[in-house]
Amino acid sequence: MTGTVVAADSHVVVVSLRKSGTHLIGEVMRALGYAPFGAVRASGDVEFADPVQVRRLLEVAYGSEEAARLLGGQDRTALAAAFEAVVAALHKVWAIRLGAPTPLSLPGVPGVDAGLVGRLLCAPEAADFHLLPGRCCWFVHQLDLTAADPAFLNTWLDTGRPRIIFNYRSLPDILVSTINFLVRDAPPDRPDPVGTFPDHRVYRDILRSLPDMDARLHLALTDPGFPGMETARRSLWLLRHPAVCKVSFEELIGPHGGGTSIAQQTAVARIADFLGNHAAHPATIAEQIFNPNSFTFHQGRTGTWREHFGPGHAELLQRNYGDVASAYGAPAATNSSAC
Repeated sequence: MTGTVVAADSHVVVVSLRKSGTHLIGEVMRALGYAPFGAVRASGDVEFADPVQVRRLLEVAYGSEEAARLLGGQDRTALAAAFEAVVAALHKVWAIRLGAPTPLSLPGVPGVDAGLVGRLLCAPEAADFHLLPGRCCWFVHQLDLTAADPAFLNTWLDTGRPRIIFNYRSLPDILVSTINFLVRDAPPDRPDPVGTFPDHRVYRDILRSLPDMDARLHLALTDPGFPGMETARRSLWLLRHPAVCKVSFEELIGPHGGGTSIAQQTAVARIADFLGNHAAHPATIAEQIFNPNSFTFHQGRTGTWREHFGPGHAELLQRNYGDVASAYGAPAATNSSAC
């Protein structure tokens, strides 16, 4: 990719609230030299990295004998398939350890081998976040302190590794974007973007049964089970912790979506600096971020909630989620230890 630079920290976790522009931060991380896994993942993203790292991963998953057979053979297709199967299983394993819900399948990702998942969950070596070869960025939509693996959290608290980046967005814009995302029909030539997340499928049916946007907003603002609302509240610790780098949709969207080039470049520079990459060119990377061809892209603009909210909706937002909306209302200030 043009403008790609080498990342310093080899492994990163990005926690990106649903409908907060995960594709935007995904483009930044790709431009910084990371291969995406988890919520941002597509077949072909992974290139075989250090052979020592690849061997270690295959040995943990398949055993030394099978790993040696795969690596020593001439069938690169079989090796690639085995590697992809382990990556898919690791996605499920780390989704479990990070306490993140995962769909049954992801576009472009092979089915998960339950046997591999069980083997990796029981393997002490698989608890090492650095097991995955190369420079990896793991994307999740939440990191709940009550659901994530305590061993992972304590390792992060003790060492500051892997680095954690939190991507968020104005809460009313998340609401409007989520409603639009769930009610619209998938293009005929593309997979259903709702996928197999049960909560998305349930609320798609509910939202489509309602007559208009006014009724849909009322539901989203009064139903505590509406997708993303409780997650936004439980993610406030990420916004407040000094060792987490914070970045917002409003910063990353740039002039194409109602933001500014200065804010966009500043956010990219902040991420690169947080990861120890002082060779990055923020202006060059910023030009690559806006991608209307993203799988879940709809409008990609800031402030769209103003087109739909009435006085009653604003009152409900303040009454039920005023503290959360206030916290996510503007980009977080930087600090000396993180972002």
